[in-house]
Amino acid sequence: MTSRPIACARGFGLIELMITLVLSAAVLGSIMLVFFQSSRQAERLSDVADVRQNARTAIQLIEREVRMAGSGWGRVDIFANNGLGAGDTLLAVNPGYGTLSGNDSLVLVGAWQAATTLMSDMATVASQTRVKSNSGFAAGDLFILTNGTSRSHMLMCTGTSSSDILVHSTTSPWNGATTTMTATWPPTGGYPDTVTNVYKATITSYYFDATSFRRPVLMRHEYGQPPQVVAYNVDGFRVWYEMQDGTWTRNPSNMANVDKVSPVVYTRVVDPRRPTLRDSVWASVQPRTF
Repeated sequence: MTSRPIACARGFGLIELMITLVLSAAVLGSIMLVFFQSSRQAERLSDVADVRQNARTAIQLIEREVRMAGSGWGRVDIFANNGLGAGDTLLAVNPGYGTLSGNDSLVLVGAWQAATTLMSDMATVASQTRVKSNSGFAAGDLFILTNGTSRSHMLMCTGTSSSDILVHSTTSPWNGATTTMTATWPPTGGYPDTVTNVYKATITSYYFDATSFRRPVLMRHEYGQPPQVVAYNVDGFRVWYEMQDGTWTRNPSNMANVDKVSPVVYTRVVDPRRPTLRDSVWASVQPRTF
C-alpha cells in the first residue's frame, strides 16, 4: 500500500502580511484623523462659547449701568469742571463716536452708591455743603447736586467734617468757580435745602483697546479705579442709539431725542486652519429716567 504525503501547514505570505498592515494602517489613520478633527472642532466650539460668554457678560454689565444712568436727574445737563480747571458739561449717557468703520466709546454717569439731601441752602459753588448725612462719601469722591428737573452740578469731595459736611476745597481743580459753574448755578438762591438731592457720582467709560494686550479687548474704566478688561478677543465695539422717531444712529446730535441705547460687542475666533469666525452680542436698553 502506498502512503500519501502529509500536506504541509500553510501560513501567511509576505505579500498578504504587507496588505494587511497597509489596510490596518489606513483604517487606524482614518480613525485618528476623525478623532483629531473632532477634537479641534470641539476646541473651536469651546473657544467660540468662551468668547461669546465674555462678550455677553460685558453687555450685561453695560446694560445694567445704562439702565441706571442718570437716576435722580435724568436728561438734565451736569455742569462741572473737567479735572483740569476748565468748565465741562456731562450727560447721563455720553456718546463717543469713532469713525464709520472704527470703534466707539461710551461714558456713563450714575449714582448707585450713596445719596443724601442738603440740610442748608447752597447759594454759590463756594458755599458750604451741609447734608443730612455724609456716610458713604470720602475724599476723592465726585458728588452731584441736583434739583432733579433743571439743574445738576458736580463737585469733588476733598474731605468730610463732623457727620454732615462735604468739604469741597478749591485746591481741587474740580471745584474751581469757572464761568461754566457760576453762570449755570441756580440763579435764585442757589440750591435750596431739603429738596436738593446729593449723589455720590460714578463715572464709567467703555472703550476698545487693541494695543495694550496680546489680543484686542473691551475695557471698563471707573473713575478712581484702575481700568479692567471686561471682554477678550473683541473684534470691535459700536454703540447705536435709537431716536424717538424710530431711526438709528451712532452719532446722535441731541441726546434729548434718544430713546434707547444699543451697545454691540463684536467677537472673533482665529483658527489658522479655517477662516476667522466673527460674531456679535448686543442689547437694547432704555435708561430708567429717559
